[in-house]
Amino acid sequence: MALGQHPAPEENREPAAPYRELAQLARYERVQAAVESPQFEKAMAELEADDQKRQQADFTLTDLKGTAWRLKGLQGKIVVVNFWATWCPPCRKEMPDLESLYQQFQKRGLVILAVSDEDASAVRPFIAEREFSYTVLLDPDGRVKSLFHVVRIPQTFIYDRSGKLAAESLDRRTRQQFLNLLARVGLE
Repeated sequence: MALGQHPAPEENREPAAPYRELAQLARYERVQAAVESPQFEKAMAELEADDQKRQQADFTLTDLKGTAWRLKGLQGKIVVVNFWATWCPPCRKEMPDLESLYQQFQKRGLVILAVSDEDASAVRPFIAEREFSYTVLLDPDGRVKSLFHVVRIPQTFIYDRSGKLAAESLDRRTRQQFLNLLARVGLE
């Protein structure tokens, strides 16, 4: 309602932040948004374009043991791609929930790929101390983070068994919120 009454001006020929945020809420959180605005429509179109790129995305990264993992090689599995960092408090808060879900659903085909652009010397002791057993991948040059258009973390993408991008979140999720996302791909 406020944007309808008080439209925000474009920022460098891009939709203003309130339109981008509302578009993200509408697209990813399923919030109903009845806004008739070219900026809102442009923001929604940009999100759609980003998701199309994420749908086509493929990458190969190495885990902490030196094993290579390829996203498109995991079809037939439900794949959670989670971007995180050791220094990120919301990331650290959701990691135990990811571990719990991995323990619950790994035998039903759940794969978690936790992607960090930090150096292995920071990631390896952090993971070892917390005894997380899901897969942690290293993206030291940030290539995959850039490929997915990740601008803030944590950010999570969930692919169904056919490799289709089925759900995503733009911030920290609780165990229950992850369960709700996983229900969209048949894990309950």
